[in-house]
Amino acid sequence: MFYKMEITTNITKEHHGLEELKYLLREFLKSEDGHPKVREYLSSAIEDKPLLLAYLQGRKYSVDHAWKTLKRQAEVRFIEYPEVFQESTPDFILPFIRDGIFGLLKARDQKGRRIICYNMGKWNPDEISVQKIATAGTFFLDLALREKDSMISNGLIFIQNNSGVGMKHVKAYTLPDMLRIWNIYYHAYPVKVKGVYYVNVPYYCQFIYKIMKPFVTKKFKERLIISTTDKGFEVLHQNVSPTILPKFLGGVLENEEAFDKELLGLIK
Repeated sequence: MFYKMEITTNITKEHHGLEELKYLLREFLKSEDGHPKVREYLSSAIEDKPLLLAYLQGRKYSVDHAWKTLKRQAEVRFIEYPEVFQESTPDFILPFIRDGIFGLLKARDQKGRRIICYNMGKWNPDEISVQKIATAGTFFLDLALREKDSMISNGLIFIQNNSGVGMKHVKAYTLPDMLRIWNIYYHAYPVKVKGVYYVNVPYYCQFIYKIMKPFVTKKFKERLIISTTDKGFEVLHQNVSPTILPKFLGGVLENEEAFDKELLGLIK
């Protein structure tokens, strides 16, 4: 009985939430505020029910929060950081995934959350810029918005392995680059970030995270775990089972077994 009531409640929230969100969109478009490209994007979003539901669900049916996030998506995509977003699949994405630099794991954690992994030591900043790293992230998140069993409902875990990271990697990240990533990922997508793990962090890299601390939210700080090289994967494995992780994260799986092969089929 309780389960049926919960389903009914969610359906009611979706129905009323969609109507209220569409109302806010229409009112904004009536006002003639905003850049033409932002208005064009939001105008098409009104008729995109799966997209609107993703924003509502990701923002726990807070219509105002969903609206602000959707509006920020349009602003960063077309006004603030258009260089990060590409209409077609970036040519470096497939090698990026196949080389095990960046990817979405096939398995979920014990709470059903999707896991994105980044093997930073294998990244060559002379060949792939930080901007392209940001583009890869938006590519995965755009797929997430359309995924039936998505990271919108249960949340997302991000894991970055820093083994092999040197000063050339560190120098590639500037404060504007880091703020751009923060402004896009955490303010313009309705994704619940449930955990962020930076493992095998060399001592000379830790200052990067100290630079960013004043700019991030208290909730994010609570979910951010930085584990130094002497601790290896200890903290990570206490929270995410090594049975679902690739070997570069101290897991038991080869990349081919660990990464979501179905994702490759979605890349066009």
